[in-house]
Amino acid sequence: MSACSGSVDTDIFSIFGSSKPPLPCPRVEVLPGAETITLFREGEGRDLVDVRFEGIIVPFSGQCQYVDDDTAVVVELILRIGATKGPAAESQTEEFPFFVAIAERSGEIIAKEVFYSPLEVEEGRRRATVQEELQQRIPLTGLKTGGDYVIIIGFQLTREQLEL
Repeated sequence: MSACSGSVDTDIFSIFGSSKPPLPCPRVEVLPGAETITLFREGEGRDLVDVRFEGIIVPFSGQCQYVDDDTAVVVELILRIGATKGPAAESQTEEFPFFVAIAERSGEIIAKEVFYSPLEVEEGRRRATVQEELQQRIPLTGLKTGGDYVIIIGFQLTREQLEL
């Protein structure tokens, strides 16, 4: 019975080799409606024959780490962008604009940055994928943890693309 005994102030997490519970990472999500993009040739046409490229943000992975005595969380993301070359494409390459935003759980955006991902489709092929590795640092104030934030990813769409 003595092997099972312990005092009231026993730290349950020390049994598993950690002195405190792991802190939560920010949630990462793709903004609904911004997960795809269609790039048309210049001009009025918006039919299938006018499509230069179509893009999609495909599943991503990542991890987070608390730094500076838990006063900041660094999130490392791996984002994949898939593209299909359309009939109006005049080259094998295209740049896809995408954004990464940091929001509080309330929905308030506190930071946003737009990136451009160049993608090249091999000659004789119609599809390609590029992988982007990003790092986001979120300073933590008060009692906030990474779990109080959401990282939002999506294509940076024009008004016309959004309406499509």
